[in-house]
Amino acid sequence: MRVRTHLIPAAILIVGGLTAAAQEKKPAHELEARVDARVELLSLIFRLAGSPEYNQPNAKSPYTDEVDAQFGKFRDHAVVRLARELRAQHGVSYDAVMSMAVHLEDTQGLKPKLPLAPRPARLDERWPTKQAGEFLEQARSFVKEAGFNEFVGQHRQQYDVAAERLTRKLAERDYVGWFEKFFGARPGARFHVILSLLNGPCNYGVGVRYPDDREEITPIIGASKFDDNGVPVFSDADVSTIAHEFCHSYTNPFVDKYAKQLAPASESLFKHCESTMREQAYGTWKTMMYESLVRACVVRYVKAAEGKKAADDEARSNEKRGFRWTGKLAELLGEYETQRERYATFDAFMPRVVEFFNDYAKESGESAARAPKVVRMIPANGATDVDPALTEIKVFFDRPMTDKAWSVVGGGPHYPESAGDVSYDAEHKVFTMPVHLKAAWSYQFWLNHGKFNSFQSADGVELESVEVNFRTRGE
Repeated sequence: MRVRTHLIPAAILIVGGLTAAAQEKKPAHELEARVDARVELLSLIFRLAGSPEYNQPNAKSPYTDEVDAQFGKFRDHAVVRLARELRAQHGVSYDAVMSMAVHLEDTQGLKPKLPLAPRPARLDERWPTKQAGEFLEQARSFVKEAGFNEFVGQHRQQYDVAAERLTRKLAERDYVGWFEKFFGARPGARFHVILSLLNGPCNYGVGVRYPDDREEITPIIGASKFDDNGVPVFSDADVSTIAHEFCHSYTNPFVDKYAKQLAPASESLFKHCESTMREQAYGTWKTMMYESLVRACVVRYVKAAEGKKAADDEARSNEKRGFRWTGKLAELLGEYETQRERYATFDAFMPRVVEFFNDYAKESGESAARAPKVVRMIPANGATDVDPALTEIKVFFDRPMTDKAWSVVGGGPHYPESAGDVSYDAEHKVFTMPVHLKAAWSYQFWLNHGKFNSFQSADGVELESVEVNFRTRGE
């Protein structure tokens, strides 16, 4: 991504072991990591289908090279074609794929652990029941025709080595102990972590809930960093990710339960940050709320595990990704932690969370009303017949802006080529960006986006993110 911004002022070996702190004090709840054939299978099918989240560049490893060599010829298999249709027509992607994986008994018969109708409590709602059954039927054929289970057997030692490395990292923290203290014990729950060798940086908080309240809490952690032998590498930077994916099993049900009360404020907030959320694959206000509650809870976890500074850093990191309320929500959750005699359960505290978002949405609406606005652009935003000889992009604001502060965000071949320094006019109301354009080409960028928010009015109010698109005409 390119940002034009200016701010004022030979054998596979397991190397190493537990840290000294982990050797001295093992967690009360030991967690095992494993590479799961069900997850590898569905990741593979959607990888072959071309789903970008299952084709991440930083997932590349000797293992993915072997996968592509072994299964690349099956890109037109019936199950792969159906995967493409499910994504295009029903949005089956990201965590929806993984939610199906953990609902299967194994890759021998691909039998669901629970009937698909009515839909199991934690099976993603994007899976249509009829097509889900058809998908599993075609997947059975794929497993047999492609020799998938034989491939898994040939790589079992490699899987075990990779999983052992993550298990050692998990042993440095008592994740389950903190969650049980914060949310309450889950006597019917079984915990383990699934390591996916095809998911790259994508991680998913999935699991299975049975009608008798038994649970399988099985966060999926992707592998995106590898040593010279192709074995995944994990660091302290993965701590919050692991806690994050565990947390979904605890907090998502509360968002579901209070969805009607959360909806008005959440829908209002979503309108103001929709492009930022969708860029991260959070396509609805409800998904945004799942993430919001998880991220604030993880801040509380980091505070308990690493201290206030680390927690503040965690909050700021999430705020830069568009969840601007994370720090304040985490501060509110501190009241829940310290007033357990008043709030015996997290459920009892959820009305406060609803109240928080109602107040935040109201304040955000008032702030948006005070925010600067783009009144017009040259070329017009959305234009499809722009003269490629145009040498300047101009943005006209409704008020004076802060000088020498701007964020024009984008990248790749569709970001306009720079032809000089950007600037404001004397009144700081017209922003000019010299460019070289080419004929018959589409362009895209943002004015403020994600953590880059330097466009602001002279009195310091940020411009809400504006997506800009236009296309030049042919010569």
